[in-house]
Amino acid sequence: MATGTLAGLGQHLPGLRAPLQTLTRLRWLLCLIGAVQGAAPVFNGIQPPDLVRFAGAGRAILQGRLAEVYADPWMQAGPFELLASWILFPFGYQHQSDYLKAGMHGQLWLRAAIGAALTAGAVLLVRHLRRVHGENPSPEMELAAAVTAVLTAVPYAFLVGGHPAQYGIALMWVLGASLAVRGRSVAAGLVIGLSAGWEPWGVLAAGLLLVERRPSRLLAGCAAFTTGALACYLPFVATGHFEMFSLEWLILPHTPIGTLFSDLTAFGWPLRLLQGLAAGSAGMLAALVLGKRRDLIWIGPLAVLLTRLLLDPLMLPYYWYPMLIAVVIGVGLLHSWCSMPRTALVLALTGLAIVRFRAPDISAVAVLVAACVLLSALVLRLRREEPLSP
Repeated sequence: MATGTLAGLGQHLPGLRAPLQTLTRLRWLLCLIGAVQGAAPVFNGIQPPDLVRFAGAGRAILQGRLAEVYADPWMQAGPFELLASWILFPFGYQHQSDYLKAGMHGQLWLRAAIGAALTAGAVLLVRHLRRVHGENPSPEMELAAAVTAVLTAVPYAFLVGGHPAQYGIALMWVLGASLAVRGRSVAAGLVIGLSAGWEPWGVLAAGLLLVERRPSRLLAGCAAFTTGALACYLPFVATGHFEMFSLEWLILPHTPIGTLFSDLTAFGWPLRLLQGLAAGSAGMLAALVLGKRRDLIWIGPLAVLLTRLLLDPLMLPYYWYPMLIAVVIGVGLLHSWCSMPRTALVLALTGLAIVRFRAPDISAVAVLVAACVLLSALVLRLRREEPLSP
């Protein structure tokens, strides 16, 4: 019988059993690799420029200068991202003067600690999700999740990208979808709504709430979602200086939008709305097709992300980072009765994430199309193999 766990591999290949058990016991040592990845941008001399402005805006929030935060249309980061930038990426003007004197090397140990914490977080997140969804504890799959996190360079990407929202939104989408699958619609709606506090596109996962079929509970979840999303920005709107919706983006020629609509010169918020409706519809479709199957918690967010990328005018490298979170969870949730084709599809999606970040010269559109095909095949396989949860 095909198996999706490392433990099963040890059963079928007895010679590997002892080495796998040893590796499983040592899985926390992968945090050291995460620490090295977290520190690497320091030695590469990479300091994302957006962080400086994000951190400054976060400081303005803490000082009560809310009218300044969104007075410039350039600022598209949400308040959670601005505050996280201030906390996690200290600069001389906001924390200790030592950072200004030592430059990026003054942040070495902070960044190494963040890298280690992200790797440990992947293990703990998989452990939590397996527990709340009724799966047996699996140190082997925790190891697999940690290996996936370092292979896809989750810590490095977090610290080199300069946009914590890419991870914050993905995490809240997964946790919100997990709550929805378990029937906790109000909590799910609130978590997904609050994800907009990282960046406005957090609202795109609202369609995942459709796993709830009872109208009263669905409406309650939607109300919680709306409350959470609006609460993030209302204090700034109330100042009368809120220009976030005035921004227009350039359209890069290598994107599908740039290729199909070569005469289009700017991508404003009306087109963002259409993009959002398409991405949100992908989440709705995933929820309707998979129902309360457990794997919706990462497949649903990934479907939303891929659709968003397909219709994005920029398709910048850091826009792909939520895919890393999704595949780490997808690998960590494999279990002993997964068929070989299903396991292969999950690993193929993981491979695409690795290719996207390790071989950036490969066409992003080709990777995107391949990911959509693999994800569709995985959804069909899941419907065939796994009965719908009651």
